Amino acid sequence: MFKYKNLSLNIKIAFVLFLLGFFLLTFLFVLLIPKIQEEQYKEALNNTEKKVLLIKQQIRLVVDYFKEYGSFRKEEAKKEILNHIEKAKFRYKIDKNYTKEELTKEINEISKEYNCQVNILKKDSTLDKKNFINFDFKKIKDNEWLHIETKDNLCPHPSNFLYKTHIKDMQIELNCSSYFKPDPKNIELRVKKIIQEGFSLSQAIHKGKVFLMWVNKNPNTKDLNTPLTQLNNEHNKNYCISKISNIKVPTSGELTLKEILKIKDTNYLYHKIENKDSITFVSTIYENDTEKFIFLLSAFEDDFKSNINSPILRILPISIFALLASIFLGIIIFKKWIRNIDRLSTVAKAVKNGDLSIRSEVKGSDELGLLGVTFDLMLDDLEDNIKNLDKKIEERTQELTKNVKSKEILLRELNHRVKNNLFMIINFIKLQKSKLKSEEIIDSLNTIENRIYTISLIHTKLFELKSFDSICAQHYINDLIDSISNTFNNSQNIKIKKDIQMMDLDIETAMNCGLILNELITNSFKYAFDSNKNNLIKISFYKASEKYNLIFEDNGKGLKDDFDINSCSSLGMKLINSITTYQLNGEVKVESSKGLRVSISFAS
Repeated sequence: MFKYKNLSLNIKIAFVLFLLGFFLLTFLFVLLIPKIQEEQYKEALNNTEKKVLLIKQQIRLVVDYFKEYGSFRKEEAKKEILNHIEKAKFRYKIDKNYTKEELTKEINEISKEYNCQVNILKKDSTLDKKNFINFDFKKIKDNEWLHIETKDNLCPHPSNFLYKTHIKDMQIELNCSSYFKPDPKNIELRVKKIIQEGFSLSQAIHKGKVFLMWVNKNPNTKDLNTPLTQLNNEHNKNYCISKISNIKVPTSGELTLKEILKIKDTNYLYHKIENKDSITFVSTIYENDTEKFIFLLSAFEDDFKSNINSPILRILPISIFALLASIFLGIIIFKKWIRNIDRLSTVAKAVKNGDLSIRSEVKGSDELGLLGVTFDLMLDDLEDNIKNLDKKIEERTQELTKNVKSKEILLRELNHRVKNNLFMIINFIKLQKSKLKSEEIIDSLNTIENRIYTISLIHTKLFELKSFDSICAQHYINDLIDSISNTFNNSQNIKIKKDIQMMDLDIETAMNCGLILNELITNSFKYAFDSNKNNLIKISFYKASEKYNLIFEDNGKGLKDDFDINSCSSLGMKLINSITTYQLNGEVKVESSKGLRVSISFAS
């Protein structure tokens, strides 16, 4: 008989995860996501329509405001102009010294402050009539404004205000633009800028085009069914795009005048733009018998849909709840197995931290029980192996420690014997020198003595420091320089300036540097100086850019101009070149402009 508890753990977990995944996928993809997408699309359309209505109301308020504000400014300008004329009339009437030329000049001031043309004529005379006023003022009544409006195209344009009056024998004629004077506060420009910023924000949301336009309500039949983009719009007879808009040509695709004129208030139309499915929202701001002022928003439908929030975000709380519920159900079902897995995990962490005495005590007939038993047996074997290994390591460590101590004693004894033997050789040389009279032989023995001392000094330092692999460069070289200089009587008052960097050198490098310095110092003491004034030797040794640099300088008479260290006959210079090239793998450079300068560099 089939029993759930007899299934393997893998099958149990796979079965539960399959049920959980199937439940979630069915719930998300079959039931919720399509419905949520459809609702979000409708909601996005409604929200966009609300934004269009809001913009429509804003624009309508702006239009009404500018009508009132423009009317007020026109009346104010008319009053100011009439006051200006009446003031001139009154002055001309009562002031006998006020000449006709002054009157003419004052009346002409109107054209400087306002967008007006001024013409002053003698009564019933045409001799002084100016051609720039293209209206018949004979039909105009005195002291009254006449508004003349021309309707050449749909775009807003200024109209004309005419005025005529008389001052004694003179006739004064005014032709003023409906924009009487510039707006000092630039209110119109500021409002236009705010509206354009609103358009830009709207475009950032739906990636479409936003514009305002006037449409002819009485086009011919042919133009009615023609797309706006293909219309013959000469002199703006069919439509005019507002300057507030950020475009100059309509981006409405296949949208026609007929479709636009059908919309009475606010609605949206589906059509094509650049052969792509598109949506255009149309909203009427105001209209009269001849024209209609509308607001349009066009966008590709794909761009419109791309801004819809993912349905996953909407159903995320439900998904989390379903997932938590499934996990809780799984915990109840697999409580025993989960507890055993936690126990094995805890034991594994303890073993990782070094506790080999812990055991899981997990038992059973399924895979998890077998894993627990096997894991405990493995820990038993591991603990035994580590104990045996620790014992072997301890024994081997003691053996190695004993060998190291023996080698240290041997090296110390060997170093001590080498040092004693070298000093014995030096003493033999000194004893032999005391019995000789030949200066040339004594000088040769001094050279040999200094070379041997250079080597013995290293062994002395190693014995003092109880070190077998390195030596302090500063201490060694300073002691070596002092010892070599003491072998000469220094009757020439030679001073030695030392600049040695504090660093460790291996034994071979230190010995080679010491032999080089011995040869250079000895040569300078013997041959560099003729007098006993201001005689100086400079020695510096330092490490820079992974290279050691040994610099030796004196202010003596230097070497010959044709000196070449590679072909010279001097044994000391040959020794320096040989040690630098073959022992240190470095290079030596000799200069002799103001004394002697030897530069040696080699890799660390």
